[in-house]
Amino acid sequence: MTLALPDVPRWIEAHGIAADAASWRRGSAVGNSRAKLIVIIDEDAEPTDVAALARELPDHAILATTEATAIGTGRPYGTAILHTLPEPDALPDLEGAALLGDAPLDGVPPELVAELAGATRVWAAWVDGAPVAFAYAPWRSAGYFDVSVDVLPSARQLGLGTLVAAAMIRDERARGREPVWGADEDNTASLRLAKRLGFVPVDSLYVIPPAAPRASASSAP
Repeated sequence: MTLALPDVPRWIEAHGIAADAASWRRGSAVGNSRAKLIVIIDEDAEPTDVAALARELPDHAILATTEATAIGTGRPYGTAILHTLPEPDALPDLEGAALLGDAPLDGVPPELVAELAGATRVWAAWVDGAPVAFAYAPWRSAGYFDVSVDVLPSARQLGLGTLVAAAMIRDERARGREPVWGADEDNTASLRLAKRLGFVPVDSLYVIPPAAPRASASSAP
């Protein structure tokens, strides 16, 4: 699938969806049913079409660039702040993270296990021999990658989110892409971690959660 969209942070999910052969496009929307995500790629999308899609796929989250589109879904919505990293050399120089590989994931919630299974080059940190913190890129475009960090509740407040995120960002940057950090405006843990790593806000998106919210183990994006 080819999209006539610029390669900028707000469109990283759209480009990532377009690169997946299992994705689909319907009018002003592109979607991926594995990730249960829809991106509205036209700011002038017909509200009735967006509303119909939201009703048809209630278990899919929706991303939109305008509040009018978010309102048109008929669901509650929020705002995600997008960040980039202007000074990547300022990342903390920490040791201890490693690629997850085929390490067993006993004790990891099934939803997160499924996300990790669909990701490539997952970075992890261990406590007592078990992986408890993870960083990976759920979406990539030609020039950017989306940062996702998950820390199990029992391992929070140990600095492991910082550890795995820094390792993953360095690894992805060495492959020619720059990081994008997206965090809901009320997700103080994620926003705090982004700031600690040197990220600065550059854009925003409207996020419309699924009508039946899915459980998550993450305290960061």
